[in-house]
Amino acid sequence: MLKNSYTNFAELQQKEQEKIDYSITAYYRNPDIAVLAIHGGNIEPGTSEIAVALGEKLNASTYLFEGLKQRNNQILHITSNLFDEPIGVRIASNAMTNLSIHGHYDIHNALVYIGGRDEAYKSLIEHSLNQAGFQTGDTPQNLSGISERNITNLCNTGKGVQLELSTKLRKKFFKEDNFTKKTGKTNRNF
Repeated sequence: MLKNSYTNFAELQQKEQEKIDYSITAYYRNPDIAVLAIHGGNIEPGTSEIAVALGEKLNASTYLFEGLKQRNNQILHITSNLFDEPIGVRIASNAMTNLSIHGHYDIHNALVYIGGRDEAYKSLIEHSLNQAGFQTGDTPQNLSGISERNITNLCNTGKGVQLELSTKLRKKFFKEDNFTKKTGKTNRNF
């Protein structure tokens, strides 16, 4: 857990204002798969846009929890094992499987860590990413996404996949490597 972040949604909701400090967006589509970005907006920049693009491409239900603050969005980072916002939990638990999009800080390497409990799905994704020219790496334990309580694993199968995209990789998806939401403009290149 990040220092000075909330431990659950009720705690966050008592101190932060929806549509000012954070937003929640849900697209209900095919319940076979849900794409989640629970640290979107200015919490882990670029993850919302990636989740939306994947959700559209896969015709998947999509959920976004986005930080909107001008600064200090890290306080809105509820860890994946504690994330209990009701709409997100409902979308995740109604899907057969989940694909959760996250960002980890690494400005030097453009790589993806693949976590979660679904080993077959992880292998398929890793193969597809490598075939498309993306670099994957050995997932550190703290980003493994294997807890049963992790929102990605709350699906019907109990096994989802968590993708952790480095800062450098996420920036590559945006024009001029700018993925800030402060301007309110979409700069995506995908």
